[in-house]
Amino acid sequence: MTHPFALLDYVRRHGLSPQDLAGSAGLGEDRLRALIAARCLPVPTYVLAPALSIRSAIRSEEVVPAPEEWFGAAVLPWARRAAESAGPLPDLAVDLRQEFAADFRRALLASEGRLHGWAELFDARGGLDEPALSKALDEIWDENWLGGAYGVCLRRFDGHHLVTKLVERSRIRALTAEGSKPTLTPVEAAAVTAAMARLDAVLTPFAPHERPHGTPGLWIDRIAARYGLPHPAPELALAA
Repeated sequence: MTHPFALLDYVRRHGLSPQDLAGSAGLGEDRLRALIAARCLPVPTYVLAPALSIRSAIRSEEVVPAPEEWFGAAVLPWARRAAESAGPLPDLAVDLRQEFAADFRRALLASEGRLHGWAELFDARGGLDEPALSKALDEIWDENWLGGAYGVCLRRFDGHHLVTKLVERSRIRALTAEGSKPTLTPVEAAAVTAAMARLDAVLTPFAPHERPHGTPGLWIDRIAARYGLPHPAPELALAA
């Protein structure tokens, strides 16, 4: 079980409180809440419940006396973009989604997604499969972004970061046969090391209870340890 103070430390060091997010974006807190309700911005990335207390012979105190909400840093650029608009919130929600969709499309076409991670979004000629792309965008934006999931794992929420995550994770899985190869050739080892560095560059460190079971724990920490490869963030490997 992850130590509760490690979780507190992580969210408070890497997250933004609603007050900090609103202030950094140039928003009032009421406007921030309205943007979330209108599905222009995601729900909080982490919510701490008021269940942790400390007690001694002379005093007891609640460490988290009230629920705390924290947003991943990836939310801030989108909050700033939302702060620029004075138009109706339903229109803004559509605009933000369309901006991401265009950026995601550009990143896919410029990537190795046809081979790694995004093959299902391309047709047999190498172009984008529009129905598949539309379905993927529903899941990416409506479920995973607005639902708070990408605030957990991505340093920024944009086409480059999202596409890179799946491309490099897929590349590592393919080169190592899902981590089952007993050894790697020098060429494979170099390719995996480079892919891990590119993957690490787009990922957050992940909270301590999430990292061992998430992308960085499974496809960076575990792979680096298994094959004796340089870790792109050795301080995180020691803590994982």
